[in-house]
Amino acid sequence: MTTILTTTGISLYKNTSGKYPSPSDDQLRHFLRTDPASASAEANSLLQIATASDHLVFLCTETPTAKRCAELLKEYFQHKGFQHVKVVSLQFQEQEEHIETQGLRNLVNTLISQIEDAQRKQQEVIINATAGFKAQIVYSTMIGMIYGVPVKYMYETFKKIVTFTPIALDWDTSLFLAYNWFFEWLDEEPRPQREVEERLKALPDRDQIRSMLMLPDENEDIFLSPMGNVLRQRFIHETEEAELVNWPPEVAIDNVDEKIAFSLLKSKHHPIKDILPTCHKLAEIPFIRQVIGGHFENTALSRIKRHDADGTIYLLWADDEKAQNIIIQTTSQGKPQTLKVVNKIREILEI
Repeated sequence: MTTILTTTGISLYKNTSGKYPSPSDDQLRHFLRTDPASASAEANSLLQIATASDHLVFLCTETPTAKRCAELLKEYFQHKGFQHVKVVSLQFQEQEEHIETQGLRNLVNTLISQIEDAQRKQQEVIINATAGFKAQIVYSTMIGMIYGVPVKYMYETFKKIVTFTPIALDWDTSLFLAYNWFFEWLDEEPRPQREVEERLKALPDRDQIRSMLMLPDENEDIFLSPMGNVLRQRFIHETEEAELVNWPPEVAIDNVDEKIAFSLLKSKHHPIKDILPTCHKLAEIPFIRQVIGGHFENTALSRIKRHDADGTIYLLWADDEKAQNIIIQTTSQGKPQTLKVVNKIREILEI
């Protein structure tokens, strides 16, 4: 069973208007039933993609014409024997200044919500991005790539369905892991640019964080960009996924000092305050195999820098002057299980 999420525009109204100026619902309905391929881009594409057992979701803006077209498409496919058809409204703003701050954000959240809901039900998901605003098509495609969902598009000149298969990339959400407190603060309410910049100036990764933000709006407020919001929602999903997986195997060892690299354990001089007690706390975690020292950095901010699917975690431990990189090898397999251990480390070290 497959859920097909279809961005929905007003092609039905526009195409019917060529035959009947200001068409009535009956005229729209008649054209759609007698010549669906010519009447509607949504119908034309879905008739090549979908089967009657699929779940169809029409995503449309709240404009009267768009809602009218979506409801008629719902009626048409129900008449064709589709049992699971629904219309989901998008709060897509027509005012230019609100498209990024509200419209695209709502599109992103709605698409992600529909994808995750279908995946929880063990359904395959397809995004049909043939119709709708160009911005809807662009962001639908990006979300499909990040969430591993194929995106289909009908190129009208050739009347052929093109499929954009998800790329096998590991999307890096470590920025949200290290600075989740900042993004939560930003998301609570509109934040003035001066407040955002005041917080950013102390952060070593401020340039990367800025790449996730929008330019100030007309009120000089700054918001997470739509693409930044996609990646943050992905991070939240990964965190929830990590909570559900089992803990990795425990390391059978009596003396936890054996887990700590000689350079850390036997050094008589540690330039980073509390580095050795921190390593002991890490070594006492039963899922950690090895704690290895790395190079130093000029920062006073302790944080998890990233975690890899092979179970390796990269920690930066700082005092008031500088920090040392610590490489942590765990028994975890896969990113969800590794993230589960990451969250345990953050809890123990209070970072």
